[in-house]
Amino acid sequence: MKKIIEQIKNSRNILILSHKNPDGDAVGSSLALALALKTLGKEVSCFSVSGIPEVFNFLPGVDFFRKGADFMNYDLVVLLDCATFSRTGIEDIQRVAASFDRLIIVDHHPKTEVEESAESEYWIDEKKSSTAVMIYELLIEMGVNISKDVATCLLTGIFTDTGGFQHSNTDESSMRAAAELMKKGPRIEKISRNMFSGKSVPAIKLWGKALSRIENSSNTGMAVSYVTMEDIEEAGAKEEDLSGLISVINTVSDAKFSLLLTEYDKNKIKGSLRSEDYKGMDVSRLARGLGGGGHKLASGFEMEGDIGRSIAKISNMVLRLKDKTNKEG
Repeated sequence: MKKIIEQIKNSRNILILSHKNPDGDAVGSSLALALALKTLGKEVSCFSVSGIPEVFNFLPGVDFFRKGADFMNYDLVVLLDCATFSRTGIEDIQRVAASFDRLIIVDHHPKTEVEESAESEYWIDEKKSSTAVMIYELLIEMGVNISKDVATCLLTGIFTDTGGFQHSNTDESSMRAAAELMKKGPRIEKISRNMFSGKSVPAIKLWGKALSRIENSSNTGMAVSYVTMEDIEEAGAKEEDLSGLISVINTVSDAKFSLLLTEYDKNKIKGSLRSEDYKGMDVSRLARGLGGGGHKLASGFEMEGDIGRSIAKISNMVLRLKDKTNKEG
């Protein structure tokens, strides 16, 4: 951490990058770091290729997120909540990345690949519940005063990645950080309301369609549903309105894990996977087999094809994994 702090202190213009389709942890961590670094006299910008979902517009500092970025004007790039540039979704990112003089990576996802350059420093700790907890610890180590605005952003990151302190990754460090942050004045009920309540009518209609399609297979142990581009258009909703739906699907009592497929372009599908510790299913193995990744209990991937064939392909892969696990056991 000392080398990371040294790089930050020796930099003037800083760009904070995160993955495409950023979640509460990515957005909250980015904004918290930007707000904190601004108080140190740094010039800071945040960027995600897909912008940030409207649900996060209540967070202080949202103007730090730029709609476009001139990647040549920064002397330090901080990559948050992911460890590879490919996750940013930025076109021709490898050519762009060649211009980065210094790079810092802070991430809590399992380390599979990590970007490295001549002057790169990374802190990856998959035992942490969220990147927001790591940014909190970084700011404490730096001796930075954590304002109410910074605390609000960090608490949002922790709150969302722990599922409102309900997931099994809700550990002592998460609760301790949350308790200290709440002393700064953020309102957790406001965060909860924005994240889990206040759904629009189009969003509720879209959820209803997806929930009505849930199928539960005793062979695979999978509860699965899907949403098409046509569904989203007919409901007058947005793709971001699906946030949180996978966790509801995961409440199917006799399912080992849940899968939500979302068609975001013609024959292009995003998959979200969720499970719980007591169910004994490592969904990251399945996600990696499909070219994605993530945590043991929360992972994702992208694939090409139609919905029906994709479900069949994933089901067959699950059965092969089960067979392999049984043989190894």
